[in-house]
Amino acid sequence: FRPDWEAVLTPLIDLLHTRSDVDPARIAVVGISQGGFWVPRAVAHEHRVAAAVADPGVVDASTLMLGQLPGFLRKLLEAGKREKFDKDMEWGLKVSPGLRTSLAWRMRPYGVTSYFDFFTAVLAYRLTDAELAAIRCPMLVTDPEHEQFWPGQSVQLVEKLTCPATLLPFTAAEGADGHCEPVAQGLREERILDWLDEHVPA
Repeated sequence: FRPDWEAVLTPLIDLLHTRSDVDPARIAVVGISQGGFWVPRAVAHEHRVAAAVADPGVVDASTLMLGQLPGFLRKLLEAGKREKFDKDMEWGLKVSPGLRTSLAWRMRPYGVTSYFDFFTAVLAYRLTDAELAAIRCPMLVTDPEHEQFWPGQSVQLVEKLTCPATLLPFTAAEGADGHCEPVAQGLREERILDWLDEHVPA
């Protein structure tokens, strides 16, 4: 994982521009799950994308992890007390092996072993107002009912964007609720592709 996803997307766009089977004016990018942060972040800096999709919209990915910390641990984190934070986390996780396993799985992509380093690293996964204002291409942001990880952030993202933006709701009544619409992939793809058909130049 890295927050500056333009460092990943820009070389990919460079490569696509060398291919004779790619129309450089019709490149679109779709990000799912935490890609709902990475895609807006990347297209704020990389302006050769015709349209972008975030499923769901993520303005601040850190809320998923930080929201689970009790107040005293958040204070240690804010105070920069790495050793004390890690020690208290170790004590707390001894009584919850399931949570320890889940946290270890979440930490792995960040390339850290210290709990303090992990919770510090996730703070970089926030979109600034300047980045949101720098996005130029049209954006589609899905808004699934019962979003488990970043509830409300799809609406927040669309409200902060200055580019043409579309909020696309998915509901439980359609069988399309939940993070990334897991049991309605056909409907999800149909709606995203229809939107792209309207917003990517012919």
